[in-house]
Amino acid sequence: MIEEAGDGPFIRDGLVWRRARPWSANIHLLLAHLHANGFDAAPRPAGCDREWERVTFLDGRTADLDLDQDARSDRALTSAARLLRRYHDCTVDFAAAHAGAVWQLPAQIPFEIICHGDFAPYNVLFAGQEVSGIIDFETAHPGPRQWDLAYAVYRWAPLSLIAPGELSATDIQIGRARRFLDAYGLANGLRAGVIDMAIERLEALVAFMEREAAGGSEKYRAHIKAGHDELYRADIAYIRRRRAAIIAAIC
Repeated sequence: MIEEAGDGPFIRDGLVWRRARPWSANIHLLLAHLHANGFDAAPRPAGCDREWERVTFLDGRTADLDLDQDARSDRALTSAARLLRRYHDCTVDFAAAHAGAVWQLPAQIPFEIICHGDFAPYNVLFAGQEVSGIIDFETAHPGPRQWDLAYAVYRWAPLSLIAPGELSATDIQIGRARRFLDAYGLANGLRAGVIDMAIERLEALVAFMEREAAGGSEKYRAHIKAGHDELYRADIAYIRRRRAAIIAAIC
């Protein structure tokens, strides 16, 4: 990563810096909890004050499904699911105790785990085809496993009209969704809920973007101007049309 100016993230003295937000201190408590319980696939907290937060830099390669064949591999898919399961399991004791804390995204009942909130290929690190680390915990918040899995499956399958190469075929997407949930170890009886929550999660994302844009966020105004909200709405409709086939296959 190259050092950048502005609000961050940027690297200085071997640490990743970014502007502190109201939820930053709680993210640091979460990261400290992970490492105290043996989960080393996340950055370590390295200081948080009123202006800046700092975390350690994790070695690894970032990638995107659109551009990286290794990121689209079955090994990447299943190793990502297993790492997400390890992360979730490590947050069980932390979730309920911190449900009332400040988080960027609203907590979701039941408070089973701390959702990463954006567990997508662009927020993990790769060692070859193996997913070796998780980064960017800004959207972490308490919630049920299915809520976090819903967005993860949406991104990793991906359950989208706009998917690269061979992943554009619906049957390929459904097969990848099933293998992700298999590798995670989610019981069959809970899998239909993941698909329904994927729709709900995307609807919540669109609403969040619109609220932030209306509140003056230049970032989300730019996203809406670029049509990101319409892409999510199209994917919501796509998942709804194929809901029965997806559920039948993944269960």
